[in-house]
Amino acid sequence: MKKLCAVLCTVCMMFLMAGCGNVADAESTSVIIDKKGAITQVIVESFDQPYYNADELRSEIEQKAGQYNTSSGNEKAIVLDLLEVSDQGVIKVKIEYAGYQDYTAFNEKLLFIGTVSEAYHAGYAFPDMTQAAGGSDLSASDVLEKGEKHMVIMDEAQQLKVPGKILYYSQGISLADEKTAVNLNDGQTAFVIYE
Repeated sequence: MKKLCAVLCTVCMMFLMAGCGNVADAESTSVIIDKKGAITQVIVESFDQPYYNADELRSEIEQKAGQYNTSSGNEKAIVLDLLEVSDQGVIKVKIEYAGYQDYTAFNEKLLFIGTVSEAYHAGYAFPDMTQAAGGSDLSASDVLEKGEKHMVIMDEAQQLKVPGKILYYSQGISLADEKTAVNLNDGQTAFVIYE
């Protein structure tokens, strides 16, 4: 039981540290958003302790996802797509979420995906933002002018891959490429606007 508890604690930490590129090639924990708003979470972590058991972990994730799916009324809200351990003792877990609401509820972490206008109507207050192209920055009061552009809001340190080019991002974020942002400050709410 202690082994299972240790493994579950590790998984919980992985979920909380969620975070991109091609899903199959992800080498770090990533959250990937597709054009329809579905989310793929790829967790890549060390899994080299002798008491870790991949089968127990798979069973536990499937059980928790199944419980969530039953309570949500959507049997495909959360699906464990992959769980494999490499010969080097690295685990890769791939979980599919039907939408950001499922990700948020299951992981108990903030993740909002929508338009700038939808975020405003949901009550989010916008910060000043940095322009990705290196031009002029965007003041908090001007963010709403980007109304129909896509926005992601998150509050955990993670790598985030979006389906369009990133236009603006809030303080505490750096860009890995034009579609990938890295939130470096766990617990700080981060905003990304993309095409």
